[in-house]
Amino acid sequence: MSATAKAAGRLGLLDPLRGILALCVAVYHLSVWFDLTQSGSGQNMAFAKLGNYGVSAFFVLSGFLLFRTASWSRIQAEGVPRFWLRRFLRLAPVFYLACALNIAFHLGMGPDPTPRFLLENITLTFGAFHPNHALVTGGWYVGLVSLLYFVYPALAWLREKGGLWFLAALALGLWAWSLPSTLYGVMAEPRWNQFHTYVLGPNQLFLLAWGGLLAGLHARTDLRLDPKVALLLALPLLWLLLRPTPQFFDHLTALTGWLRYRYLLIVTLLVALAAFTRAGESGPVGRVLTHLGAWSYGLYLIHPFTMKLVEPHFVGRLGFSLALGLALVAAAALHRWVEEPIGRWGKG
Repeated sequence: MSATAKAAGRLGLLDPLRGILALCVAVYHLSVWFDLTQSGSGQNMAFAKLGNYGVSAFFVLSGFLLFRTASWSRIQAEGVPRFWLRRFLRLAPVFYLACALNIAFHLGMGPDPTPRFLLENITLTFGAFHPNHALVTGGWYVGLVSLLYFVYPALAWLREKGGLWFLAALALGLWAWSLPSTLYGVMAEPRWNQFHTYVLGPNQLFLLAWGGLLAGLHARTDLRLDPKVALLLALPLLWLLLRPTPQFFDHLTALTGWLRYRYLLIVTLLVALAAFTRAGESGPVGRVLTHLGAWSYGLYLIHPFTMKLVEPHFVGRLGFSLALGLALVAAAALHRWVEEPIGRWGKG
């Protein structure tokens, strides 16, 4: 989520998509925290699917970008330590800032900051133990992507040897690994442990491999869609994702079982449409979404903090709007004053 607009702009409409996904996640969380919709209503279910499957789409997108842009020959040229450093600098600064704010102001996002959890978060290794050891809301995504970055040089070498067949086997194998957890493992847990089980690696890592498979297909052809055609093709997929059936009241119900795989196929196709679309001149809306895409990592991690800031003073739609507006401003500032300077330093 923290790649620059320029980098993503070379790959279709991925940067505008990234901005939309980050906005969906923030709107979903803030709508729940400010109690904007009634459980089981069409709007409530739509927000739940957009927010939760927005995170899933981020996994697919992250896998696509990494496998598409970081070949084994490139890693060899720069060296594995340099590759790890660049990836670390993309994730760590904003994540560290969010963790520091949580700890300093005792906001209770995540477990108590014991020495063990502090060490896991400082080293970004918590994803290997439990993604919800993150000391900030939403940090579980960071933990799992950090795992991918760590093992990726080996995956890049295997891809060099095995080509598209390796990527297909990886995507299929990790998907099969997810079946027990998705089909019955999450909902079989006590209520307090269901989300903790949902975020575990077996239930998520296959999405990174799906993105890798898309990257392999993308590299095999120069065929690209016209943006208008891609948007028309996206409309029925969005309808299938957002239609208010089947009805659910517990949001985890829509994140488990075969229903989850149906929705994951839809969001993967949406990522594919964005990736396989020809990049063109952006109008005003496109430019706004491109900027939003560049801010997406900060928006993802910072919007829980603006909720904490606003919620004691304002409720309902006003509180929601203020929290979302402040999150966008903070995300833009983080990108301008933290991500961009550190990113330039990492490339130097």
